[in-house]
Amino acid sequence: MSRPKGRAGLALVASGAVAVCGSVVMSSSASATPVHSGCGTAAAGSDSGWCGLYPGNAVDNVKELGLVAVSADGQTLTIQTQDADSGDIPATSFACLTSAAATDITHRLQAIQCAHVSGVWFPYSGASLSIDLTAYPQFLNTQFTVQVAAGGSAKDANGDAFYNNFSVSTVAGGGGPS
Repeated sequence: MSRPKGRAGLALVASGAVAVCGSVVMSSSASATPVHSGCGTAAAGSDSGWCGLYPGNAVDNVKELGLVAVSADGQTLTIQTQDADSGDIPATSFACLTSAAATDITHRLQAIQCAHVSGVWFPYSGASLSIDLTAYPQFLNTQFTVQVAAGGSAKDANGDAFYNNFSVSTVAGGGGPS
């Protein structure tokens, strides 16, 4: 899991190597927030690749990047975030693991909102977060969504953050989402 640094991270966004678009589900309301999706799938033994994190409706405003990786045995989830331009570690990040489909999540989930979609919320600071999924058996040998968010200037994980939704499969031996 190499980390793009400096302008390289921005180049990934500009080159399309980092998916920031995908199917966008909009309601008839002019102010509807698009579904944040389009990131690569993380399956047992692989990672999603770096993906753009963006706020609300501004799909062209990628300031942070996220990556989700699953161990080969499907029991450990690792999440990384970084600034898209400089490669710096964001001030704060979070992950919400939920069985809700990525396409059904139309907003950034804060701690209480993550709980409302039967999720488990993990605020963190630093380069990465590793989660031992054996402590959360509902995410073993299955498919689920991880919402990753990061904020370079946020004072806490509930602050203003850029985010995206990642599809994850912890089914060991292949069998990623179809």
